Amino acid sequence: MKSVLVDTNIWIIYFRSNSDSEALHYLFDSERIVINDVVLAELLPAMNVFGRKEPIAMLKAIEKFPVFVNWDGLIEIQTLCLKNGVNGVGLSDLMIVQSAKEYDVMIFSHDKHFCLIKDALDVEMFEFP
Repeated sequence: MKSVLVDTNIWIIYFRSNSDSEALHYLFDSERIVINDVVLAELLPAMNVFGRKEPIAMLKAIEKFPVFVNWDGLIEIQTLCLKNGVNGVGLSDLMIVQSAKEYDVMIFSHDKHFCLIKDALDVEMFEFP
């Protein structure tokens, strides 16, 4: 079974309201959960400011894939998005897609951009059973 890169919005929802906890526990238990520096860079600053030590330690304990930015690849991904009518995808989301494709992992997200681009870019999305 493929590993799953959990997007920032899933973590935010989880830490605020414990939503998606069943899915995250499933991924933890099956040892399929991964993270990258893009997601950490989006989450950790606010957690540091508010002194959220336990969630920070939990996130840092997850297997982390390094992010190697391939700018030509990002331009290609954005071009494909635009050709398929998908506009306004942020650089961080494009980097997450690029990382998921590079490491052949699925993405777990509720972000509308991923729903729009998954078919155009052949990105596998995790859906909890």
